[in-house]
Amino acid sequence: MGVQIRRSGMYVMGLIISANLVGCSTEQIHTEQAKQVPKQLSGETASIDSSGSQTPTSKEEVVDDLDKAIVETRHFYTGPPHSPPPVADKIAYLTFDDGPSASTRKILHILKTFGARATFFVIGTETSEGKSLYREIAADGHALGNHTYSHDYNRIYKSPEAFMKDVRKLDRLLEETVGYRPDILRFPGGSNNHLSRKAGGRDVMSKVTAEVRDEGYQYFDWNVSSTDAAAPVQERDMIIDSVLSASRGKKRIIVLMHDNTYKTTTVEALPIVIRKLQAAGFHFDTLNRSSFTFQFLTP
Repeated sequence: MGVQIRRSGMYVMGLIISANLVGCSTEQIHTEQAKQVPKQLSGETASIDSSGSQTPTSKEEVVDDLDKAIVETRHFYTGPPHSPPPVADKIAYLTFDDGPSASTRKILHILKTFGARATFFVIGTETSEGKSLYREIAADGHALGNHTYSHDYNRIYKSPEAFMKDVRKLDRLLEETVGYRPDILRFPGGSNNHLSRKAGGRDVMSKVTAEVRDEGYQYFDWNVSSTDAAAPVQERDMIIDSVLSASRGKKRIIVLMHDNTYKTTTVEALPIVIRKLQAAGFHFDTLNRSSFTFQFLTP
């Protein structure tokens, strides 16, 4: 199938170009996947109702009640010191959204094999396995970024306050687990997603992005999509071709990929993507506040 796709000439090139900015922003597919596959790791502390929203347990309800009584100050980063970017002419920032999952260790093994560092925009899991994976990501020298605790569009995009409450919940979990709160963030669906309008109105993302900036975070979209969110399981060769074609002519690339148990072809494509980007002169680095950024929407 992959060979047929590559031979389809201009037709496929058109598809790839139009899909370049496809990723988490493919909201309908992403949301349907979340409903069909609600648990990345077993033993989560929340259930999924028929609408796809998480229903908190009684313990979570108690925590939420406590959250309302807590007045938190502006976010300050307390993690490992940021190193200056490498002198390399071309830098690739590999990013993985939605983990940790059963694919995380496979991704970490591949990255270690090639000596490549990456950034993981994670969501919340209270399981011992999930916490162990947070620690392994950090211990391997990769960056952790906040992708919200719940990844629930209806919950997080009701208002800037609702968004920050979910972000801080994950911040606290990561601080308890790895010792610091990230100062980088990626919005579920990207900063220009349209599903947010159903929860918070047409201008909610403008308000949320401004709030995130005011609270001391840097947020990152992407300028290269692997298109692995454009289908429940994307063709391996389409992932490879999409990354390579969208990377041509660029010196700084932020590559969107997904850390998901069921996206097996992303894991299969990763070694080939890394080798071919290296052959094209790219070096790999982690994102931090001072890194090159690409944003669909700026406040």
